[in-house]
Amino acid sequence: MKENLKADGVRVRFAPSPTGNLHIGGVRTAFFNYIFALKYGGEFILRIDDTDRARSKKEYETEIIKDLNWFGIKYDGFYRQSERTKVYEKYLEVLKEKDLIYECFCTEKEILMSKEIAVKSKKPYIYNGRCANLSSYEKEKLSGQFKERGIYPSIRLNIAKVLKAGGNFKAVEFEDAVHGLLSFNPKLIGDFILKTEHNRFTYNFASIIDDYDIGITHVIRGEDHISNTPKQILILNALDKIPPVFAHISLLYGKDGKIMSKRDAAANIEYYKKEGYLPEAILNYLAVTGNTFTVRQFENGKEKISEKEIFSDILEIAELFDIKKVRGSSAIFSEEKLKHINEKWLQSIKTERLIKILIEKFNSEETLKKLQESYGETVFVEIIDFLKNEFKTVKEILAAIKIFFEDFKTETQEIKYDIKLKETLLDNLQKIKSDKFDENAIKNAVKESVSESGKTLKDCYETLRLCITGRPDGPSILKIIKFMGRERTLKRLYGRQ
Repeated sequence: MKENLKADGVRVRFAPSPTGNLHIGGVRTAFFNYIFALKYGGEFILRIDDTDRARSKKEYETEIIKDLNWFGIKYDGFYRQSERTKVYEKYLEVLKEKDLIYECFCTEKEILMSKEIAVKSKKPYIYNGRCANLSSYEKEKLSGQFKERGIYPSIRLNIAKVLKAGGNFKAVEFEDAVHGLLSFNPKLIGDFILKTEHNRFTYNFASIIDDYDIGITHVIRGEDHISNTPKQILILNALDKIPPVFAHISLLYGKDGKIMSKRDAAANIEYYKKEGYLPEAILNYLAVTGNTFTVRQFENGKEKISEKEIFSDILEIAELFDIKKVRGSSAIFSEEKLKHINEKWLQSIKTERLIKILIEKFNSEETLKKLQESYGETVFVEIIDFLKNEFKTVKEILAAIKIFFEDFKTETQEIKYDIKLKETLLDNLQKIKSDKFDENAIKNAVKESVSESGKTLKDCYETLRLCITGRPDGPSILKIIKFMGRERTLKRLYGRQ
């Protein structure tokens, strides 16, 4: 059997269908392929599977490529199935010469009726192969009828002949890199269609022909494709070709236990862009979801193996990635965990990059310019750096920047706070001179207010926070006041009636 993880000449592919925008599950599949190629020094291929011409749209293809670029997932080669019809015809002709395919004159309507009968009988639908042994007269007659209707006979793989040519093997087996040995009874598959009555190649045929023809060594894809794999292996067996290594990764599930799809808002990439998640953080999260990364360390001469969740860069993820450690069980998507990872990545990026993101992705050039002009370049950078370490998303940071403006208004005008305590705090903060207005001086003013009011330290800081930011929680109020300075702080407190 072929080596399960052959490192030489690794070539993987991501093959989305342009029938909708790229969703979060698709990004995970693309990323697993990408880091697998990085790990083994291989190639990552992007192939657009647009055999469904009725639903495939060029604009979706464009958006898919745009999103992959945003994530930094660069491909080494590009193919589009709609441009490869001649390739499929070539391999279909080989099967014809080997007498392993036949024309089927059962219409889509007839097949649909057969499937409905199977469902009512609570049995799996298996094509009965009635067109496999038609006489020349029957074929000629039916062919004429199809021609009159402007349709073609579909082309089916003759599984019985494929099995016989291969030595009458009893099962279609393959060693899945994630799930281990998987076995299927070929008699339960039925002679399946390679080319439809509309003269179009089916997914299973075009996909595996492409995988072989462009030299794909490992097919890493969602576990919803497991049922397609025995059919694809049978096609390659019929052509006397060796299948690639298959690795079927778990799908992403929402908290409701349902598979996340293109229709789910939480699966939409645009949502995460607008919320201010970093692409690396999303990839980091997707990598550890349904997966295990282990690091070996030595402490006091003893080896210690620990799990790793936050990475320094994409290369580190690739180096530690092991396809055999990907769990076969369901992967539950959690935005809270994603936020946690995004928070760590935000803290690690340079302040200059955050400023660039705010300008280019959030159209915040005017907002940042206003902050810079109000506080000066040095304090401006200090504020951005401070906020970078206090929030979980770029969108939250942008909202917090507005706190520092003189015309800042809270989301709600009705903020309940202790007016008398506010007056005490104001009196004590006024005593601090402008050139002495630092964190220690502010702390002492708050302590003095505690003594005078009989309130707790917590009460004082909560009142300050409410009056300055309009929120009961958030980053260090001491640092916010320090950045704002004496005049802005007192003005904000005076403005609270």
